[in-house]
Amino acid sequence: MKIARVLVSVAVLMIVSVFLFLGCGGSGRPGAVRVTGQVTLDGKPLAGAAVMFTGPEGGAPVTAVTDANGNFFLHAVPGVNKVAVAKTEAAGGGGEEALSPPEDVPTVNEAKQLIPPKYANPATSGISFEVKPGMPPVKIELKSTE
Repeated sequence: MKIARVLVSVAVLMIVSVFLFLGCGGSGRPGAVRVTGQVTLDGKPLAGAAVMFTGPEGGAPVTAVTDANGNFFLHAVPGVNKVAVAKTEAAGGGGEEALSPPEDVPTVNEAKQLIPPKYANPATSGISFEVKPGMPPVKIELKSTE
């Protein structure tokens, strides 16, 4: 049982790493457009949220993580992009005191959603933007009650 939890945890960490490092920013894509913006939750900047843009042709999404002011930037494919935003916290809080041996790493099911889960899926978030050169910064306004 503990080995299965460790394997699931390692797999989740690997997938997240791939999206954050290979998909991050997407500046290596031909014709990619720089997109800047801010994410807010109930009108307040949302720090540490993962933002994902999925282009009109599907393919690998591009991701970014918001800074302390909720700001982000990435390079997305031109056209209508569906957007997802997620922010989770491992069960039991965070910080150095929460570090533990691998067998105690929380699985995805044990992660606490800090924003409504509908926003984490581009198909259900209801958020999309027309990505084009010279576009102004986007504002992603989330509500905790939805």
